Amino acid sequence: MSIDIACYTSISIDDLRERLSVVKEKYGHLFDGPYLLFEPHIILSGQQLALLDDRVKKYNHETKLSIAEEYGLKEPKSYFMIAVNDKSFPELNTSGIADVFRRELGEGNIIVLLNGEDLI
Repeated sequence: MSIDIACYTSISIDDLRERLSVVKEKYGHLFDGPYLLFEPHIILSGQQLALLDDRVKKYNHETKLSIAEEYGLKEPKSYFMIAVNDKSFPELNTSGIADVFRRELGEGNIIVLLNGEDLI
């Protein structure tokens, strides 16, 4: 069974890319085996969603926006995923990795969900 961590942020996509690069450099030992960090994606605003014609694309973007807002994130702008690659958790468990991202990206800027459902 896979273990995934979904991170929703109020950080612009360009700024998030830069900040994740710094995190990967600082904590490289975590992301070269135990965890896999995936590229971030944009979360469209309600106004941007209204302009989409593709129903599937619109649904996918609406879902990301709804999840972020449901868990209390103000003005969600981006999200990224982390996969647990080594389930023996030799370095940090999922709560520990969530703490790393809250510390590095700012606690008020991020919500972290285990398997997309449980706030950690």
